[in-house]
Amino acid sequence: MKGKFKQISLVAAIGLLALSACNGGSSKNGEDDYDVTVTFWHTFGKNIQDSLDSIIEDFEALVLKNDGLKVHIDHQYKGGYDDILSNVQQGLPVANTPTIAVAYPDHVADYINRESYQGQYVVNLDQYINDSKVGFGKESWLGDQDGIDDFIGAYIEEGQQFVQEGTYLIPLMKSTEVMFYNKDVVEPLLDDMRQLPDTSPYHISFTGTYADYLGSISWDELMLIGEYSIAKNEDGEYLWNSNYVPSTRTAEDFYPVFYDSDSNLFITKMMQNEIPYSSVNQETNVGSIDFETGQARTDAEAMVTALKEQYDKGVLTTKGCLGEYGSNYFIDAKCLFSIGSSGGTGYQLPSGGSFDVGVCNVPADNNNPVYVCQGPSLVMLRNSGLSEEENDMRNLYAWKFMKYLTNPDVNVMLCTYGSEGYSPVRESAYYTDAYLDYLEWGEVYADTAKVVTELGNKYFTTAVFPGSATLRDQVGGIVTTVLKQGEDVTETFDAAINQTKLSMNGTSSEEE
Repeated sequence: MKGKFKQISLVAAIGLLALSACNGGSSKNGEDDYDVTVTFWHTFGKNIQDSLDSIIEDFEALVLKNDGLKVHIDHQYKGGYDDILSNVQQGLPVANTPTIAVAYPDHVADYINRESYQGQYVVNLDQYINDSKVGFGKESWLGDQDGIDDFIGAYIEEGQQFVQEGTYLIPLMKSTEVMFYNKDVVEPLLDDMRQLPDTSPYHISFTGTYADYLGSISWDELMLIGEYSIAKNEDGEYLWNSNYVPSTRTAEDFYPVFYDSDSNLFITKMMQNEIPYSSVNQETNVGSIDFETGQARTDAEAMVTALKEQYDKGVLTTKGCLGEYGSNYFIDAKCLFSIGSSGGTGYQLPSGGSFDVGVCNVPADNNNPVYVCQGPSLVMLRNSGLSEEENDMRNLYAWKFMKYLTNPDVNVMLCTYGSEGYSPVRESAYYTDAYLDYLEWGEVYADTAKVVTELGNKYFTTAVFPGSATLRDQVGGIVTTVLKQGEDVTETFDAAINQTKLSMNGTSSEEE
């Protein structure tokens, strides 16, 4: 049908598949002899892929036993998130798309924007979520016992904030940003600072544990700690001289604080300081850059100017400025604090345990501890080169696979035995025996998990609209350009906003 999407019901799809099974399952994949093939494009490294192989094998066996169908999950590594985005963008018009893909909300907004009619490419998952036979909690043989309310609310909401109503993403594994610190150096440093005279600009005061203190400080306090670690007196001697000082402190590329994501640094500080970032007009469904003019623009420029001052002092740097992740510097003791994804915990552990690693939440401005919600979610797609019936069959079993991946036991397995420290997406997962055991023996991984769990519902999401991915890239570029290249702040903002507007108007090819 032209300009209109006609979808057969889930009941009809199930009936069609059952009929195929009764007839011996005619092959749609040549010599492979599968009834249904679901293609899954992802970004996962070897550890998760190994876990995924085992999970897929179990899922395929369950489907054969319970539905009588030979289902094949063809999972393919496609590189990073940007690679997935590019592959899907290029594949949509030529019918080279997966059934499921790892995606960020901004990516899905782009896919939706490319549709000629609603549902052409991106599947509204509400039709499955609300189905009486295959909705959440309807198929116990998939380990799916509870409804959608069992999911952490912020994770589901992330997949619903689009210009059109519906649910277009299901969370798979989630992460946020946390702060890793070198306990062997930072704890003596804090002790020294609180023993300084009250008149010293570097004096601090706290009781309780180091982790509790660091988990409650502001951004300015973190900068003060970093500044003291490298401060010198008039004779060029370090103010802090201790047996715990890392030998790398004298290197030109030593930075006390390393922030991985330039974009997240910008957006998180905007949110914590309640500076308007972006929004969508509910009547027109048009996106807006809310810091383009006025007080928001003034405050945003002042925020970046302050970051530039901290960079010039040698206290702060970012991945955009140095071209590599902070974990590389952290494990080599070339930074004291590394702010990055909780999903990358494994990369923050030094070889041979050369120093102890602490974990706490990222410092907050304005006494407003809110943090970015990130990590892989799943989008379901329809392939324009297949019939509606074939798409329906693939989508149905893609949905069942998504439910299986997010059942508490399987999800915990992915997050604890396969990933580098991601968190489960269901509330019930946190009470499974496997997860509780993990908290006991997981060491730094467990410390990260505890920090993430304690953040509760302190996550923020940003508006999703055509051009929002470009906006995220451009604000990261503002941080990199101003800090590293010393470009004029106002001119840099103007250029970033203009580039984003081109993307919002569909006249720029620049994508996330």
